Amino acid sequence: MSSSRIKIRPTIILFGDSITEFAFGEAGQVGWGSLLSSAYSRRADVLSRGFSGYNTRHALGVLPTIFGEEIDSSNNTANSRNMGASPPLLFFTVFFGANDASLPSARQYLSIDEYDNNLRQIISTIKRKTYDVTNEQKHNHVPIFLFTPPPVASKAWDHYCTVIAPRPLSPRSNENAKEYGTKVKQIGNELNCSVVDTFSLLGGQRAEDYYSQFLSDGLHLNGQGNSIVFDGLINVIKENHPELLPNDNSVPLEGKLWSELC
Repeated sequence: MSSSRIKIRPTIILFGDSITEFAFGEAGQVGWGSLLSSAYSRRADVLSRGFSGYNTRHALGVLPTIFGEEIDSSNNTANSRNMGASPPLLFFTVFFGANDASLPSARQYLSIDEYDNNLRQIISTIKRKTYDVTNEQKHNHVPIFLFTPPPVASKAWDHYCTVIAPRPLSPRSNENAKEYGTKVKQIGNELNCSVVDTFSLLGGQRAEDYYSQFLSDGLHLNGQGNSIVFDGLINVIKENHPELLPNDNSVPLEGKLWSELC
């Protein structure tokens, strides 16, 4: 493997479960991550750290690797390794809960109390790892955007798991998704993290026939759902962190325009 180094622009880290892993699009449809990457083209590099099927307990286990630490599988501890100079981080997104909010019979289910505790630990770790004593802004850590779990069309998801792509049932409910999303909003308010309310953006409070139009299988987002989530994130950035917007006053293009060169 080549050891050549490539300059990395300021980075945006997307940390989450399958909805983040698939954020660059599935089956030829757009994803919220690909739309974000397009918006920040030539301005910042969008890096996906999505892990399909993960809940927040799993996320805590893998989070150190994002910061260049190696996990010792014999004792499940993290060891730092030299990663060289790191590019500046613009912001983190944290998008977990769709699996935690499974019904108790599902393997990925976590109680809402554990979800609360794990999400707080994830936020605390990111803040600690990204603390910058030279930052003159109000907050010295990288901004963190939390996402609530999307609504669930439980019948469609059960059909997908039994007929379309047979697998062990992983039952979900829209009521659980809403409850865990409420917890995300509470944590965001307490820990000063902006929240993208995916559940509300996709109409989770409305009838299943309405919000299922934004889901590909009852659980994951289709192209239209991804577009709505992307727009929701940009609106939250505009409202709470305009200094992060992809424009020349905030996050400028790299290099001169061609018209300035000839």
